[in-house]
Amino acid sequence: MYEDALLAMNNPFSPVKMVRETYSRYLQRHVTEVQVQFKDEEPAWIPYETLLAIKECEVEQQQKIKEFYE
Repeated sequence: MYEDALLAMNNPFSPVKMVRETYSRYLQRHVTEVQVQFKDEEPAWIPYETLLAIKECEVEQQQKIKEFYE
């Protein structure tokens, strides 16, 4: 997953600025986090899994819009 996040950073349209691996005592496992910035706001660290879910929702929404206009 860490490698996938690093590859996403190479995309010029990606909001990902940096990637880090941390250990969550709450989850009892290592978590890949990405620093994202979508506009001019302060960058924020979020789990990479959350970013993937956001992107998946965007794709689903675009498909629904496309189906509506067809």
